[in-house]
Amino acid sequence: MAAMPTACIFILAVELCERLAFYTFTGTQEFFLEKTGYSLAQANALTTAMNTLCMAFAVFAGWVADVQLGRFMTIIIFGVTYSIGGLLATTAAAPSFMNSGLYLFALLVLVPMGTAGIKSNISNFGADQYDVSDPEQVAAQEQFFQWFYMAINVGSAFAYAFLTTLGTNGGMGIPKEYGYFAAYFIASMCMLFAVVCFFCVRGRYRTSPLQRTSAMADVCKRISQEIQQGNRWAQLAALGAALAGSAIACSVASALLQNELSHGHVLIFSMVAFALASVGALMIIISCECPDWVSDIDLPGVSLSAADTRGFLKLLPVIITAQMAFGAIYNCMQYSFQQQACQMDVRIPGSGESQFAGSFFMIGDCLGITIATPIAVGWFNPLLESRLGNYFSHEGKFLFGMMVGGLSVVLAAYLELLRRSMPVMDRISNCAPDGVHMSELSAVWMFLPFLLCGIGEIYTNPVIMHLAYSSSSAATRTLAVVATLLVQALGTAIFGVQITALSQFMPNDLNDGHIEYGYYMSLGIGLFFYVAFVRSMRIFRP
Repeated sequence: MAAMPTACIFILAVELCERLAFYTFTGTQEFFLEKTGYSLAQANALTTAMNTLCMAFAVFAGWVADVQLGRFMTIIIFGVTYSIGGLLATTAAAPSFMNSGLYLFALLVLVPMGTAGIKSNISNFGADQYDVSDPEQVAAQEQFFQWFYMAINVGSAFAYAFLTTLGTNGGMGIPKEYGYFAAYFIASMCMLFAVVCFFCVRGRYRTSPLQRTSAMADVCKRISQEIQQGNRWAQLAALGAALAGSAIACSVASALLQNELSHGHVLIFSMVAFALASVGALMIIISCECPDWVSDIDLPGVSLSAADTRGFLKLLPVIITAQMAFGAIYNCMQYSFQQQACQMDVRIPGSGESQFAGSFFMIGDCLGITIATPIAVGWFNPLLESRLGNYFSHEGKFLFGMMVGGLSVVLAAYLELLRRSMPVMDRISNCAPDGVHMSELSAVWMFLPFLLCGIGEIYTNPVIMHLAYSSSSAATRTLAVVATLLVQALGTAIFGVQITALSQFMPNDLNDGHIEYGYYMSLGIGLFFYVAFVRSMRIFRP
């Protein structure tokens, strides 16, 4: 097996630090907003909106990388933007300031822009460092995506194990009131340091020439040409994309306008977003499964071939169904698991009354990935591949990941039912909304569903990342990543709709609600899209 190129170490370092900063922000954002007057549902919706915007801005970032700056300079510029956003959030969290307006500007504008610029380019830039004419390098490139995913979770582990708890509780000589300020400052400086190091070894990278035109623009022009010819499949694809984009916009709007709108109006916004997302995704899947309707004619100003366009469109149903399937599981872990943990006994053993942040238990997800990845790459995957052959290819790995991830949600639902059946303590939880008490069930039990979800992740997200990269032409690889991020935004938007629709079952005090209803709904959505994924893969690889 070929060794990892030295340049990839610096690429992995940028991703590690970006995820460290990102999960420091998202792991404390709900709690920070609750302390500044937002309700649990409002804070949750704004955190979901931030994640959605991180993915939605990828369209612009992908265009910049392909046509204007290249992947290297795009990562540099957007990395600096990210760092500035982090430092503004740090300023907003100063105890003498505590300005939620500046905080939301940083975390809903600058940090999402920075995230989009990095996420839409960094994995492909790492894969570009391998010489695919060498069979050993091809195999090493596939493993790079799993090491890349492990780097994500090493950064996440540090964020959840240390910085989120520092933010909500203080520690290491830092008073509690300075916790958010210190955590955000450390995260922002890590991001800035990684970008500087990445820039300093610029002579080591393999780079690709700029494209004459944007791949996304070329795809749009080809579809537009077919629409002008009266092609109904092209019309269906364009309408589906418009509806999906509108769904993302409605979801973000409903989150941002919660304070100005009544619950009924927010619910209407959410239902409209859900309908737009569902119908839009279905239209794209149906129209793109067999994109032979894209003709071979040459168009002026279009450099992307018709064959490359068809290849990208045919990949879209696979990306959509896969991301929506596991996204339904992952979003439960990303948001609801933390809220549930906050109403369990979160006291740190042997530390008196000090408490973990609810997001601390996300380290279970990170540990699942960091422990299981070397085992999977070095032993488990080769063993099953040798015995099962094609049955443990992309489809087999994804099925295994979905099963383990689904089990994590079932276990979380069981623990919630068990938690509500136990007595409520007289101690207030620091990471729950003000005045909410803990239950007697130890939050340590939440490590198990987090751990299982992490194991499921290494058989889903890296698998889809590699499938998208290896199945795309060089001209459409960035576009494939952008599409993946947009689908993640769509999935997050749908989850935001779930939160709003089920808000009556998710009050500030979960003892008065039924958060497990959201788990059951997510399992149903995940199963539906998994069946759709199997169908799409059979069409993609007959």
